[in-house]
Amino acid sequence: MKTLIRLPHIPSTWTVRTSNSSRYLHQSSRASNSSLPGAITLRNTTAQSPTSRNATTPAPSGPPALSLLDFPTLLRSYLISAVSSSPLLLAPSLRFLSLLAHSTSPFLQHNRVLQYILKKTLYKHFCAGETPFEAQQTVAELKRRGFRGAILAYAKEIVFDEQPGIENSPVEEAKDVEAWKKGVLETIRLTESEDYAALKFSGAGHSIIQQLLRISTPGPVISEAVNEICEYAKSKSVRLLFDAEQHAVQDGIDQWTLDLQRKYNRGNAALVYGTYQAYLRSTPVTLAQHLTSARREGYTLGVKLVRGAYLASDPRHLFWEAKTKTDRAYNGIAESLMHRQWNDVLSPAESDSGQQPAFPNVDLVLATHNHESVRKATVIRREQIRTGKEHIRLAYAQLMGMADEVSCELILAGQRSHGVWEEKTEKPQAYKYLVWGTVEECLKYLLRRAEENRDALARAKEGRTTLGKELRRRLLRL
Repeated sequence: MKTLIRLPHIPSTWTVRTSNSSRYLHQSSRASNSSLPGAITLRNTTAQSPTSRNATTPAPSGPPALSLLDFPTLLRSYLISAVSSSPLLLAPSLRFLSLLAHSTSPFLQHNRVLQYILKKTLYKHFCAGETPFEAQQTVAELKRRGFRGAILAYAKEIVFDEQPGIENSPVEEAKDVEAWKKGVLETIRLTESEDYAALKFSGAGHSIIQQLLRISTPGPVISEAVNEICEYAKSKSVRLLFDAEQHAVQDGIDQWTLDLQRKYNRGNAALVYGTYQAYLRSTPVTLAQHLTSARREGYTLGVKLVRGAYLASDPRHLFWEAKTKTDRAYNGIAESLMHRQWNDVLSPAESDSGQQPAFPNVDLVLATHNHESVRKATVIRREQIRTGKEHIRLAYAQLMGMADEVSCELILAGQRSHGVWEEKTEKPQAYKYLVWGTVEECLKYLLRRAEENRDALARAKEGRTTLGKELRRRLLRL
């Protein structure tokens, strides 16, 4: 006898028919032929998924992940990855981009031909747009493609050295902070509920950088601006990601961000997130201390976990000496936070030594281009959902223009595949991080993206290979 059951966690236009041990998804008369949003496909409903961070996860079957990209984006991605994965081409490209980013020459800064070339290539690939309208159109296109939302950032930032600089006058400080605040508020205005807005304190000017270098209490000008930003984000249900920056100012950023979390992360959801870089040896200890603070003071810790993006500027002795150790730190921290359990990578702070204190509430953004890290996290999450275990609020994020094979695989994981489903499912919350602003404002951001590809040459080659396979697949169909 066949039974018809309706599941509350998927749209009401879909039902699941069970027959013996197999489950088949079919549409009611009201459903369209489009893919079903809202689930992770499970091929084998009886097998236990491995949850160890040492286990590897095979790529899911089905259509190629990059099939979601339109042809112009695919072609541009391949060409950029071809340059990024070639030491012969990347080195002169980096030198030229660095010259543009740091030049004070009016000829270079205002050359319309150069601006046009940059806008149609690197800028279009990595950035949202120069105007609010262009940024909104780009974000809307991402959502149409299947992303849950966007992490939008205003591009203005300052790259600096660690030497004490000239501190602006109070009038100049107020002017810089006001301009930065205006850009951040406009960024939040461009987002929608459940999106994220990312921001960098360095964009607020040299005086703020000096305060961060001294790890001093934020002055009244920046404090007032940040509180206004937080209140506006709260009113729109938009979450704030305070990005990591160069190590010289990171301790100050951590202190300011944690103070904001104490104020705004009361309850069971985080409004403010700090960023933790797994390539730093100090990160497990720092994060354990912040978790202890959140547990003792009763707030939710917002964590954006990244591997790190300042290899080119920060002292090398701060990093793990091998990529395998960075990978182990990243995956171990992610596993600990997702399970809300201490492990051999993330252990209790010294103040809690000798005991296993309870975990605080944690909201997590896994920001990574590493395919294996994402697959390990989805295995853990899928098992938690399948068995009804407690799970944290979780999102995945990749940079606009990078790791599209990872992002698109997450989207496809939430769509219908071969009609076989587990009753308890969840759609991965996939986001793209992108900046908006003028080409000139985005130059330093674009330079860091290019430098990141130089430091991850193996990944760039792997991405080029994957893009090339998809490009050939489409061309052979013509």
